[in-house]
Amino acid sequence: MSKIFAFILLIGPLIFIHELGHLLAAKLVDVKVGRFSLGFGPPLLRRRVGETEYCLAPIPLGGYVTLLGQNPYEEIAEADRDRALSSKPLWARYFVLAAGPAANLLLPLLLYFFFFLTHAVQPPPVIGTVLDGSAAALAGLEPGDRIVEIDGDDVRSWKEMQSKVATSPDVELRLEIEKQGKRVERFVTPRRSFFENALGVPEPRGLLGVYAHFYAPQIGIVDPESPAYAGGLRTGDVITSIDGEPVRTIEDLEALIADPPDSLVRLTYLRPKATQFQLGTLLWFESNHAQLLPRPESRTRPGLGDAATAAASPTGLLPANTFVRAVAHDSPAARAGLLPGDRVLEVGGQAVTRWESVANILDRLKDEPVTLLVQSVGDEPRELTLQQEIRTRKDIYKTEYTYLYFGAEPYGISQPPQLEPIRGRFTYATRAAWDESVYMLEMMWTALRQMVTLQRGVDELSSVVGIFAFAGTAAEQGPTEFLMLMALISLNLGFVNLLPIPILDGGHLLFFTIEAVRRKPLGQRAREIASAVGLVIVLLLMLIALRNDVIRFWMD
Repeated sequence: MSKIFAFILLIGPLIFIHELGHLLAAKLVDVKVGRFSLGFGPPLLRRRVGETEYCLAPIPLGGYVTLLGQNPYEEIAEADRDRALSSKPLWARYFVLAAGPAANLLLPLLLYFFFFLTHAVQPPPVIGTVLDGSAAALAGLEPGDRIVEIDGDDVRSWKEMQSKVATSPDVELRLEIEKQGKRVERFVTPRRSFFENALGVPEPRGLLGVYAHFYAPQIGIVDPESPAYAGGLRTGDVITSIDGEPVRTIEDLEALIADPPDSLVRLTYLRPKATQFQLGTLLWFESNHAQLLPRPESRTRPGLGDAATAAASPTGLLPANTFVRAVAHDSPAARAGLLPGDRVLEVGGQAVTRWESVANILDRLKDEPVTLLVQSVGDEPRELTLQQEIRTRKDIYKTEYTYLYFGAEPYGISQPPQLEPIRGRFTYATRAAWDESVYMLEMMWTALRQMVTLQRGVDELSSVVGIFAFAGTAAEQGPTEFLMLMALISLNLGFVNLLPIPILDGGHLLFFTIEAVRRKPLGQRAREIASAVGLVIVLLLMLIALRNDVIRFWMD
């Protein structure tokens, strides 16, 4: 019963908004409206207000507005001829027929607007992590830098910064940044990369090689003869202070590694300990102290390549970003021979210092075999051949997605940036609502184009049965998810109704366009044939969509 109620609550307002658009537009241009009905079938409730009868029917799968003269060959009484749709100028007919889909396209703007208006804080445009060798690193950007302007345009959030950079691959940008309280200028050229959108279509995107999160100073150790190992430190420990000075980020730790003192170093560190209890495993951190005497000079051991030379550093401390914390059983990583505690030095011949670099290279290579150079504690570096798997998963709506599966998890405790209040929330909500609506419509247009050109199958089409299931699932997730689903389906309804298929609003708009070109209406016989063809197309698509939903929800 709750799913039926959720379905009616979802689809009812969308039908009402659509038909209300037609009704109001018809009233504005003085077209006579005989009936306004929500639902199909014999009316359960009806009331006449003026010349229009308003009805509520039992089948909540649609609705309709009866317009006088919608068929140009309809017989019309002389007294009502001036109020017939067919007697109105073309612009008025376009207005009335397009008003329904337009109402469905406007509703998501309102829903998205109020959704984004509830947002009070957002991530600031402050750099947390910079990948070595990236466009940002070459331009001199560092963790802690705040991007204030890009090419003279104010940047208020991390998302704004990402959007401006993403749309400028291989284009030099002028950045104004705040660095240690001073404003400086930097020029950077985002590198062109390709990412698949929600429909799997590769799109060019500019990348700086920066991330918003900061990494905690977590360490890794591969040299058992190092002062760090002898002092009791192990991979996964988190350094909190060095000689009494607090250490907050991995960059603070790397500064020590790069230039250690000659005297005794006193460290305070946290070590995670797992404790089993009734509801699961509790992870807590135990504080410890250690003293290290850095080696007089770095000893480069025979057999170590450049990527592994740092393992023989004066302290033996290394950032934990490229150390493997866990390897899933029977995963591609396990079959390749990767072990917990291993340090990844190179991927495909490219040296890596952050796990994000590992992930980016593997994403680019997909399921192609790739060579990894890794090192275990006390061992020489070794080469492994890894081939990721392409797996599938289903979301809460039983929509199937593919993803690359590696099967290894890294060390690395990341800290999100401190959120900041949104400046100009009304402007922010308006712009975000518009961007979200335009993006969804672009995805729909791309999917339609792929289906027409046979690049995408019709197995993703969903019928009213699917909407029924979606409504119940979204209602279980809460009001926000439910309203977001309503916005998405409303966009779909408006988009589909504008398609030039006879019997849909877009089909009538097509007839009007042909009339404008021919300077006379399309013949009655031609309209009947076109409408019959349109009906067959719509029924065929509905049957395919119904079949998809039966398979998805009952035969899975």
